[in-house]
Amino acid sequence: MEERTEVGERFEGSIGGSAFTGTGRPSRTFARGRVCAEDGCGTRLSIYNEGHYCSQHEPQAAPRLRGRKIA
Repeated sequence: MEERTEVGERFEGSIGGSAFTGTGRPSRTFARGRVCAEDGCGTRLSIYNEGHYCSQHEPQAAPRLRGRKIA
């Protein structure tokens, strides 16, 4: 294993990098106060949910695995 020696505030032999700052494009948002489109459901949707239904009433879709249809 490589021996590391301290040189100032850096270590000789270590890998350099930069801190993750989190700057970038902001998350896409949608209108506030939207309600689930299911009759009788009063669930308010998140501003980050682009759908028309809450998670309980969202129609289920079968995912595609490796380019093949499951159903």
